[in-house]
Amino acid sequence: QRRGTKKAVVALARKILVIIYTMLKNNTDYDERIFDEVRKKQEIIRVKRIINEARKLGLEVTLPQT
Repeated sequence: QRRGTKKAVVALARKILVIIYTMLKNNTDYDERIFDEVRKKQEIIRVKRIINEARKLGLEVTLPQT
């Protein structure tokens, strides 16, 4: 759902400020790899949730070999 340009700008500004605040608070440099790790964890959680929902509906779930 699109919420408008102003809300998008405010959301982006907030995200940037949170990153800056965290860097200053923890006295660390910006490291984009942290965000990649978080995205991977979120993806794993999302897949597990979808699998559980499918099983609740009585579907048989087969995972590919990785």
